[in-house]
Amino acid sequence: MGHFYIFHGGSPRDRRDFALRLAMILNCQGLEKPCHVCPSCRKIQSGNHPDVSILEPLKASLGIEQVLNWQETVYRKHYEGEYKVFLVEQADALTAAAANALLKIVEEPPGETVIILSAQNAEKLLATVRSRAQLLYFAEGGEAGEEGEGRPEWTGALRLSGGSYALAEQMMHHGPETIADWVGRFRRAVGARDFVGLFSLFPVESEEASLYLQALAVQFEQEMIQGKSAVSALLAVRDALSALQQANSRLVIEVLALRLFEQGGYGA
Repeated sequence: MGHFYIFHGGSPRDRRDFALRLAMILNCQGLEKPCHVCPSCRKIQSGNHPDVSILEPLKASLGIEQVLNWQETVYRKHYEGEYKVFLVEQADALTAAAANALLKIVEEPPGETVIILSAQNAEKLLATVRSRAQLLYFAEGGEAGEEGEGRPEWTGALRLSGGSYALAEQMMHHGPETIADWVGRFRRAVGARDFVGLFSLFPVESEEASLYLQALAVQFEQEMIQGKSAVSALLAVRDALSALQQANSRLVIEVLALRLFEQGGYGA
């Protein structure tokens, strides 16, 4: 289990139901989890479990005062559950100050604690908040991860992600076709050693760049297994992904392109 998630898309009820189901799984006392009948499951279902709580905005926005008061409950000791689970609803209504205060909590949470932000649009959350969370996308009328089963978009996202459902869900949010197109144009520019051709790929936000480079890493890893690519190309992409945490995305991508130029191109 991770300790910090963002549930986005779908309906607020779907996101809340899934969060409470997760809380039951983590705290269930039965053999099959969730059993729905043990004292822990019943308390969570009725909203009376002391270690499972929901934070909702008191006003149009979720302000810093409300987050600071909530923070005190996060650091309290467990009462009876294995995990403390906190759901923050309408998280896209967080003010900038409140979001920054929340960052301190998710960076150093107490043990056995899971914090879930529920938002209709994850893009409205600060990038620094999104970068620290595992994102789970909900489709309209379905639970998390079901948004693309059998659809070409989902198949494309899974292919780009190398079979990672968590990464595929993030790619679904940004658009698999957009990601595939960007990676294809990048590889063609690199293959032709056309540095000027890279200019059409920008601007690129850090989060987008991360998805593009992860898709590129999947391609190089698969080609390396097939003997079509060298390990140095994959290492260059992984170095670029690490550099994204501190450097400008454009600079990172341009440096990556220059490294691939030197190694032989690795174009599409």
